[in-house]
Amino acid sequence: MALHTQLPIYKVAYDLLSVATDYVQNMPRAFKAAIGGRVRDLCVDLVLLIFKANCAKNKVPLLDALLEKLEELNLLLRLCRDKRFIATGQYAKAIELTASVGKQANGWRKHNASSPVA
Repeated sequence: MALHTQLPIYKVAYDLLSVATDYVQNMPRAFKAAIGGRVRDLCVDLVLLIFKANCAKNKVPLLDALLEKLEELNLLLRLCRDKRFIATGQYAKAIELTASVGKQANGWRKHNASSPVA
């Protein structure tokens, strides 16, 4: 088992958390707590789920939860772009990172779904 901080998926998820934190900082005050706080919380949840999945014997349920939270994050990022809370370039960067996390999580999930749980 690799150290979770050295996993490529962890590094991308941490970059996503960093980017999201910067974006939320510049949101309008009226939406910063509700929408921005949720975006930050989801990013933290992704990083924590990666850690938990790395330690777990049965990774599939945790990776399923990660993918579900990733979809929720994508929805909120799209809303932020549509409402012009973040710029199109910022949205593109965030979606690039969420796509990378999603691809890696799906690959990790498929690998573990086909492997017997020890």
